[in-house]
Amino acid sequence: MRFIRIFGLSLFVGGILLFAGFGLYKFFEAKDVPLVIRIGSVGIILGIVLILVSLIKERIKESSKDQLGD
Repeated sequence: MRFIRIFGLSLFVGGILLFAGFGLYKFFEAKDVPLVIRIGSVGIILGIVLILVSLIKERIKESSKDQLGD
């Protein structure tokens, strides 16, 4: 059952990444979007990604501590 959950989550995340990647590609391909908006968008996206990565790493670290304590 765990495999199915991980596989489903992988498909979900993959689909989101494909949609987001295509959307970003079209956004940066557009010539009528000012440079300031493009740079600001990259900063926001990178900030969100960094926060999510740090939260995931923290969650994994806490999970491994909990398993060692049991």
